[in-house]
Amino acid sequence: MNETNLNSKQRSDLKGAYKTFVRQMSDWYNGGELPELAGQDLRFVLGLQKQKLQSLGIDIKYEIQMKGSGRTNVASLSLSDRIFKNTIISGYMDMTRSIGSSQEQLSKNTTDIGLTVMIQELKNGTHPDDNMALCCPHCGAPSMIGMLQCGCKYCGTKFIMSEFYPKVMNYSINERYISERIRSKNKRDLTILITACSIPLVIVGIIIDMFASQGRYMILNIILGILGRIVGGAMFGGMIFVFKKLFETFGIIGKGLRGGRHTISTLINANKIKNYDPEFSSEYFRDKIISLFRMAVYSKDASELACCKCQCPERAADIIEAQLFNFNINSCKITDGVCDAEVTLFLDCLHYKERKVVSKSDKFRMCMRKRIKAPTELGFSFAAVKCPSCGASFDARNVKACPYCSSEYLHEEHDWIIIDLK
Repeated sequence: MNETNLNSKQRSDLKGAYKTFVRQMSDWYNGGELPELAGQDLRFVLGLQKQKLQSLGIDIKYEIQMKGSGRTNVASLSLSDRIFKNTIISGYMDMTRSIGSSQEQLSKNTTDIGLTVMIQELKNGTHPDDNMALCCPHCGAPSMIGMLQCGCKYCGTKFIMSEFYPKVMNYSINERYISERIRSKNKRDLTILITACSIPLVIVGIIIDMFASQGRYMILNIILGILGRIVGGAMFGGMIFVFKKLFETFGIIGKGLRGGRHTISTLINANKIKNYDPEFSSEYFRDKIISLFRMAVYSKDASELACCKCQCPERAADIIEAQLFNFNINSCKITDGVCDAEVTLFLDCLHYKERKVVSKSDKFRMCMRKRIKAPTELGFSFAAVKCPSCGASFDARNVKACPYCSSEYLHEEHDWIIIDLK
């Protein structure tokens, strides 16, 4: 499923699509339209998040700008099946995020981020089957590629193949630790600690010296006492600063190592799945699990989603944004071609509770299921599926049977679903 050769024209096209998506994402979070380049599942996730924010009476606004000359990195690793190729692209941004309502601003911060996306395009010389299910890029109605090229039966819009792809299948945001900002923060913290330790010592010392010192040397004694206590306060504040930085450093190291202890078992279980499904890849699986997790926690009722057969746990119900840092495949059981996998997700989330926005490093376990006899289809989405019985296309995100022939639609036959989340 891996390819490594991308020519310069392909890289240039992907970089252009990446920059366009960044602009569209920034517009979306500032009241604009859904990103045109977003794939079907990503559009659904963004819509669910917006609905959840509106139900809470708040909004998230992002201002995302490329850093410097806008240099981006196109990974040499691509994932591919018979028709599609997914390529990882990343770049560095300046991001300002503000969260609030019309009455108050709850949170605002500016930071440097790494923005990584997975862009899907057609492989050279390939053409999807005309009967492949796909949502209309204009009105979002489920249809088929052949029908959309003739004209969507709902909105009448006609499309050419180049308007369907490339698409961004998923994205992730990782905050970066920039040395210049760390130095500035260290200076500020050190100054505050030294001042906080020195001033009380000086004030108390002056009062004591005024009563204890007598005669013509009283003023000199007070001055020397002040200098001594400033030095003592500075040393004590410096010691507190050193311990504080050690604590923060260990915290950063621990945060950066989340999920690293079980890398070998994850690789073993991923390879086990790949033995049954040669098109499987950890990169594709990573995108799938964060997409499903976001659907579950952003939705009003996760059990109403056809891809989720469980309730959202209470401590995840107040998540308004989730970014996946790492994941482990803890176990993998395959019976009669059905794979049950338990994964641990290590996430960086924003929680909203009692009019406060809190950033947390979270860990959740998710049990997933899929029939893996059939190979992975990179272009598949529950937003537009084809009924195996009557051939009609429909939106299967919230239904369990074909609306045209009433045949049961088993979601795990086609893609991963959530069995449990805790």
